[in-house]
Order: sequence, then C-alpha cells, then structure tokens
Amino acid sequence: MLRLIARSAAVVCVLLLVASCGGGSSTPSLNLYIADAPIDGANSINITLTELDVTGDAGTLYYPFPAPATFNFYQLQGGLSQFLISQPLPTGHYTSITLYFEAAPGTLDSNITLIGSGNTDPLVIPAGSPTKITVPVNFIVFRNISANYTVDMDLRRSIYPDPNNPGQYILQPSLRAVNNLDAGSITGSVATTLVPSGCSPAIYVYSGKVTPTDVNINAPSGTVQPISSALVGINSTTAQYNFTVGWLPPGLYTVAFTCQAAQDNPTTTDNISFTSVTTASVNAGQTTFVSLN
Repeated sequence: MLRLIARSAAVVCVLLLVASCGGGSSTPSLNLYIADAPIDGANSINITLTELDVTGDAGTLYYPFPAPATFNFYQLQGGLSQFLISQPLPTGHYTSITLYFEAAPGTLDSNITLIGSGNTDPLVIPAGSPTKITVPVNFIVFRNISANYTVDMDLRRSIYPDPNNPGQYILQPSLRAVNNLDAGSITGSVATTLVPSGCSPAIYVYSGKVTPTDVNINAPSGTVQPISSALVGINSTTAQYNFTVGWLPPGLYTVAFTCQAAQDNPTTTDNISFTSVTTASVNAGQTTFVSLN
C-alpha cells in the first residue's frame, strides 16, 4: 500500500556531492516521493501517472509502472508527501526526472471534485500539449548511496477552468524537485484580523526578497512568480489560523498573505491584494516559524 508520510527532520549525512543517504544496500536506487502546493475550492484532485524516466551521463532510463497509478494530490499539502517509486539506479551523475501523465480529453483518468457541488469533473491535458513534464535535478549516485527526491506539483499553477468547456478543467503540470536532505519548511500563523468573513485565504511563497505578485503562467520570463503556496486553516484547538509550506530548498523567501486567492486566475494577471508580507530564511531539515499580522 502506498504510504502517506509527514515531513521529518533530515538525516545527517556527511558525503560531498551525494544526493542523500542510502540504507546500506549494495545497489543504489532512486526513491521518489510526490507532494503538492494546494488549490482553492476542491475536495480532491486525482492525477494519474504512468511512468517516469531519469536522465544522466549514461542516457535516459525508463521506469514504466505495472499499471497507471492515481494519486489524490489534494491530500499532499502542508509538508506531506507520498511514496511514488523505488527503482535501482546505476552510479553516475543525473540531471533530470520526467513524469508521464494520463489525462486524456473525454475521460476521467485524472479528475477534480469541487467543494459545494460535489461534482467530479474531468482534468485533461489538451490534445497537442505535452503529457510528460521534465524537472531538472543535480545529484551523483555512488555505490551504496541512493537518491531520495520529492517532486512537488503546484496545483495553483497547474489547474484552471477550460475556457472552451465549462464542464472540465485543464491540467498543465507545474513541477519542481528537491533533494529530501536539502528540504526545509515554513510554518506560521495568520492574525484573525486578516481573515474577515468572505476571505479566501492563502499564503504565497517567493524566492528571495521580492514584491509579491499573483500567479500567471503566461507572465513574461523573469517576472516574479511564487514557487509554492499553502492554504490557511483554522486550528480548532488554538482558534488560530495556521499554514505550512514544505519542500523548500535552503534560502531566503518572501511569504505573503492574501484574502483573494480564489480570484487568482493562473492564466491571467489579476490585481489581488497581499495584506501581510514578511521574509523567512529556510535551512535544510529545519522548520522556520513566521507570524503574519
């Protein structure tokens, strides 16, 4: 059974240029996990994968699944991940991982269920659009050392209503990969005064210290764009609004809160307002706490 895992503290491994610590096996492997940055207004988002490949010095290695595998990406938010696959990996230097998606028009191979209506609508990759997405990586596998990576899909950037068919949604996967030993997270609280009635709350996270902008997959190259996001939820125990953004490589980030996340169309420029902004430094294997007031 596929297992849902919470982000844990990184294991210390002092090996130069090694992607991650192995379990002592004489045959190194690629251990791959998946995660997501969530989207508003959904109860579930089921996406089907059929295979993956890994490219390195020795060429491209293909790992087809025995059967198409469907994952509810909506459950993988807040720093959670799900084990995808473990496959033997020859020693060497690797530069990319490619995931293959199954989301054909006219099917429910991949689908989305919306809050309120309860309807399950098709999630499709239009004919002519790529059904495989490649993400860059940079790791070296030595004998006895395995590679542990998580591929994070930003659902906020990846899914939007089909303008030509109100009964379905477009899937345009936006992926990034992070070495599990390098990954840190940001967690924090949002003041209740920032979350009035009718608010559609979300956290957007950007690399570096920048002025936050909305999501726009059609923005010109070089435009500031969030690399991840998180929903903001009420903690029933503390009555505070909290969030967690996981799978972030080390560095400085801008953390911005908006009440207008539901108005952010990922295919256009939208004038959404960010009512609280701060910065946070992320370190490998650690959680950084912030407070937005």
